[in-house]
Amino acid sequence: MAHFRSITPMFLLLLAAVPLDAQPSGGWPGRPRYADGLFRITFFSGASKYFGEFTDEQIGPMGGMTLHYAMLPYLEFGVGGEVGHILFTRRHRRNMGGTYEFQFGNANLVDRGTEVMTGEAWLRLNLFPAQWFNAWVLAGAGVTMFRPEDYRNGDASHPGAESIHALCIPLGAGFEWFLARRWSVQLGVVAHLVMSGELDAFDSGHLVELQQRSLGLPSNPAREKTANDTYLTASLGISYSLFTDDDIDGDALSNDDEASVRTNPYDADTDGDGLTDFEEVRLYLTDPLLRDTDGDVLSDYVEVTRYRTDPLKADTDDDGLSDREELLDYQTDPLARDTENDGLIDAEEKRLGSNPKKVDTDGDGLYDGDEVVLYHTNPVLPDSDGEGISDHDEVIIYRTDPNAADTDQDGLTDYEEIRLFRTDPLSPDTDGDGVTDYDELRRFGTDPRSASSGDRSASPSRGF
Repeated sequence: MAHFRSITPMFLLLLAAVPLDAQPSGGWPGRPRYADGLFRITFFSGASKYFGEFTDEQIGPMGGMTLHYAMLPYLEFGVGGEVGHILFTRRHRRNMGGTYEFQFGNANLVDRGTEVMTGEAWLRLNLFPAQWFNAWVLAGAGVTMFRPEDYRNGDASHPGAESIHALCIPLGAGFEWFLARRWSVQLGVVAHLVMSGELDAFDSGHLVELQQRSLGLPSNPAREKTANDTYLTASLGISYSLFTDDDIDGDALSNDDEASVRTNPYDADTDGDGLTDFEEVRLYLTDPLLRDTDGDVLSDYVEVTRYRTDPLKADTDDDGLSDREELLDYQTDPLARDTENDGLIDAEEKRLGSNPKKVDTDGDGLYDGDEVVLYHTNPVLPDSDGEGISDHDEVIIYRTDPNAADTDQDGLTDYEEIRLFRTDPLSPDTDGDGVTDYDELRRFGTDPRSASSGDRSASPSRGF
């Protein structure tokens, strides 16, 4: 039994070597948490408890190891083995009749044990795969090999086979606590249902049949079968991940890199904006922890994939309007400072009240940019000076001042000179006779386009 007693101190030394104060780097709340590697190995040590014809309170040692393969975050396949010693006190009970003496003679209240070695395969269901602290249940099948002490030392009158192999069904539950990326502690209880009644060297049904034969009595095919024996193990184990997956979430950003930028190594898109952590960190240099890095209300994914705007700048084209304003409020081009290329940037058009999607807001025939930069006219009014002649006609056709109702300051508006009197709006004296157009029309009643219709000394009495 020396190798059994060595299991517990070896396990405690291994557990003491684990950095228990290490903070887990995975297991973000609300996110799926995988083991850091697809394969994990667990070493465990604990106690065994026998259940059978001689059930009592004795506890024996148990230890072993398992290998886990994580098929899914919540489902693991495992194989393992354990060795141990189940202990009990063999004693005669009234319901055993003469069977006890037939097997063991008169010896009673004898401490006995059975060394067992079990190999099993099982499926384990993780109930809380999103937490650092996980609960699990398992079920499987295996084989238990054993040789009861009474068979070995000859105290049993009718020993069984030299080495007994029996089907075993493990059913268990437990908890797991992740200490660090590659380390976790397992605490579990597993019942091993052994399909044999010989763990305690007392297969009562078989012994009754042998006893009947020894007395020359016929066997009874309808006799009650022996109840199968069971043993229970409670163990504490330490698990270590093998062949660690350096990119658990498959986003092309290594687990170490994700730790350095504080992203979730178990989620390819930590902020849920549609861009993977790798794309944000390596390609676009956006913040993988924020859906909207530049704070313009447009998510990084939308800016990159749909609008091609810069997710690092709230105003991609530097025109004074944010990308959100351009796309959602004014429907302008967030990639062009001057959406319609009229000479005014979009923000300036917003300030002036002109339409950033129309080159000529007021429809007067002049580009908004030309009106503001060249002619200093109002781009939202077709006639800036309000005298009746459009800015376009004043600038292009008549060369008058679109900002002054009376370009030549002769007292007649440009509209009156052009539309009514056909005088020259650029000259206060169209016919050059020394009398202004206004005086000829308003005071003297002469023709301002003909010098012969009046002279410089015309009497005021001839006026209007």
